[in-house]
Amino acid sequence: MKQRVVGAIWFFSFIVTMPLLYITDPPRNITPSSLITVGLVFVLTALFSFKVKGTDIIALQGIGLAGFLIFGLFVETLLTQFGILVYLLSQRIGKNDVYRLPLNSVMFLLVSLSAGSAYYALGGEIGVVSGNVLDLSLIPIIGFYLSAYLVNTLCLDLIRRWLLSLPVKAKVFDKDAVWEIVVTAMMMPLGIAFYLMYGTKGWLGMMIIAVPMVTLSVIVRLINNSQELIKFLQSVNHLGQQLTEELSVKRVLDLLFEKMPDILPVDYLYVVMYTKPEKPKLIRMFRKDEGESFVPFQQEADISLRVYRQAKAVIGSGNAGEMYPFLDALSDGRARSYLSVPMMHRGQVLGVMTLASHINKAYTKTSRIGMEIVGDFLAIALENAKNFEIRKKESERCPLTDLFNYRYLMKAISKLFNNPALESFSIIMLDIDNFKRINDTYGHQNGNAILIGVANRLRKTVGHKGIVARYGGEEFTVLLPGLDRNLCFAVAETIRLAVAAEPFMIFNESDNRYDQIYVTISLGTSTAPADATESSELIYNADHAMYKGAKQKGKNRVARYV
Repeated sequence: MKQRVVGAIWFFSFIVTMPLLYITDPPRNITPSSLITVGLVFVLTALFSFKVKGTDIIALQGIGLAGFLIFGLFVETLLTQFGILVYLLSQRIGKNDVYRLPLNSVMFLLVSLSAGSAYYALGGEIGVVSGNVLDLSLIPIIGFYLSAYLVNTLCLDLIRRWLLSLPVKAKVFDKDAVWEIVVTAMMMPLGIAFYLMYGTKGWLGMMIIAVPMVTLSVIVRLINNSQELIKFLQSVNHLGQQLTEELSVKRVLDLLFEKMPDILPVDYLYVVMYTKPEKPKLIRMFRKDEGESFVPFQQEADISLRVYRQAKAVIGSGNAGEMYPFLDALSDGRARSYLSVPMMHRGQVLGVMTLASHINKAYTKTSRIGMEIVGDFLAIALENAKNFEIRKKESERCPLTDLFNYRYLMKAISKLFNNPALESFSIIMLDIDNFKRINDTYGHQNGNAILIGVANRLRKTVGHKGIVARYGGEEFTVLLPGLDRNLCFAVAETIRLAVAAEPFMIFNESDNRYDQIYVTISLGTSTAPADATESSELIYNADHAMYKGAKQKGKNRVARYV
């Protein structure tokens, strides 16, 4: 709605303003060669703009004074409008940013009107074009630029507050404002020089200044682009190093999705892994608008399949949905640019990373090069993190039951003893009753099946209340942070009932069938710091309670250390 209002303001302002300007300050000193020359300078100035400290520098205000003094306010306004149109079109304006055309047109229309009005109000006159600097009125010229600066600043403030709803700094003179004042001050002698050279040498004199000015703009632009490229590649390299330093797959992806929007315009980002080429998996997805609609991934509908097969990046703009329905559905038809790069590791494509933006032509060849680097770093980081997690799991987990092992258990107990905020914690030692008989009767393979079955019931019964570990052989341990001896005893009894209540399935090879057997366990509990002050003592007391208080008294029971 606000954008439509801007369009309406632009339409009516031109209908009313331009005829009035033509009547009040008609064109003067018009010749085809002079108008073409000044118009060409306006176009070149707009095309070869450059940035300094993030500020777009367009010398239109500098030559605007020359156009105003030579041809009058009407022609200067038209030339400025034409110049700003050329500048905006050179910035690859997408459909979502079309409103910037009428918006900037209205803003520079106000700038031209205010600058010309200030010049006339301060006694400035326009007559025959002169090459003598003494014929110029300095105060009206200063008023011309000062008015242009103030109106430009007020318009930008209004745009930020009303149209874009951005927070506006309370400071009147910040670093950006100081820089804009410096640039405006630099434009004034440039405009005077253009006018004087035109008055002395005609259109050739203006070109004498225009050529080196445009050349300087090109040089500054090239330097600026190279600096931006260096900065971009430094940020890419820094991100890559950060990714490879992480040893968790989750943290690698968290870091990628956190940092990427700071490097490039990203409204959508997702990673598809081709570890199993026949079953590619979408492992993480980012949407800037935090849309909740679920879009099922289908490889035939996505760009990543092409990138995987060709092992080459794909960059494009326009309506991505015509070729890639998944991206179109994900963005609700709003994606206008996309960049998809392979994640290469040792000559193989492990996955594909895809970025998309609402901005048309948001990604360049430089973006592609940078993202290919990030993709390779990401592949290495994910592979390293996955291998580390596998090794960590192998070192901390029992390969048969997938429970924590003795090493992890001792570290966990030590951490609890060193936690001053924890008032108490308990441990349960449990042993499968008559397990040797099960092995001798049904075989070790069925014995392993019983161990796995008991582990699953322990995991399900304990849940998030504690840590379940395989202590060794047929012995298991349950560590319960924050639970005193009474609560620990209640959990132990619940575990005992869970194991004894339902039968376990074993395979009877002699009869080639599955049989059901019931299994019981004996449990012992101990609590710290009441029963023990160190890890080995805590385990010994629970183990002692299990054998003395449960095993030797009939099994299938819970005993508490006393």
